[in-house]
Amino acid sequence: MDTLRLSGNVNNIDELRREAKDLQKNGLPYMMSSVIVWGLVLGVQIFATSYQNANLLTFISSAFMMPIAILFSLVLKAKIFKKTKNPVSKLGFLCTMNQNLYLPIAMLACTFLPQAMLLMYAIIFGAHLLPFAWVFNCKAYTVISIIEAVGAMFASILFGNVGIAAFIIIMQIILVVLLFINARKEKILN
Repeated sequence: MDTLRLSGNVNNIDELRREAKDLQKNGLPYMMSSVIVWGLVLGVQIFATSYQNANLLTFISSAFMMPIAILFSLVLKAKIFKKTKNPVSKLGFLCTMNQNLYLPIAMLACTFLPQAMLLMYAIIFGAHLLPFAWVFNCKAYTVISIIEAVGAMFASILFGNVGIAAFIIIMQIILVVLLFINARKEKILN
C-alpha cells in the first residue's frame, strides 16, 4: 500500500495511519527497548552513590534506546528507517523527536534540583507517548501515557527514584503487552 494522497477523506487518513502502524509495528521496537533502558535506569538508581552519578548514568543509559530498538525492529520486521511520503509516519518521527526538546528541563534539574531529575525525566517520557495514540490509532498509548506521567509523581513520593524507575518499567511492560495484543488483532505482526 503506497502512500495515498490526502483529499480530506477520513478513510484516506485511516489508511495512512494503518500504513504507519504496519511499518512501525505499533511502535513496539521502541517500547520494548524502553523496558530494557528503564531496567538500566533502575539498576543505576539502586547502585549509584549520589544523585549526580545517578543522573549522569541515567542519561548515558538512554543512549542505548536506539540501538536496542534497531535490534527489536529486526526481530519484528519493522521498517523504522524506511523513507516514506506518508505524512503520518513523518508525524510519528516528529513526536519522537519532540521528547528531545523537553530533555533540557530534566538536564537543568541535574544542576538545580538533582534529586528531582528522574521524576522530570519520567514525566517527560510518559507524556511524550500521548501523540502515538493518534499516530498508531491505539488507545493503549493514551492510557499508559497519562498513568505514567501522573503515576511517576506518586511513585516518587512513596518510593523515591527506585520506585519511579520500577513503576515506569511495569507500565512499559503493560504497554508492550497491550500493543502486542492490538498488533495481533489487527494482523500487523507476522
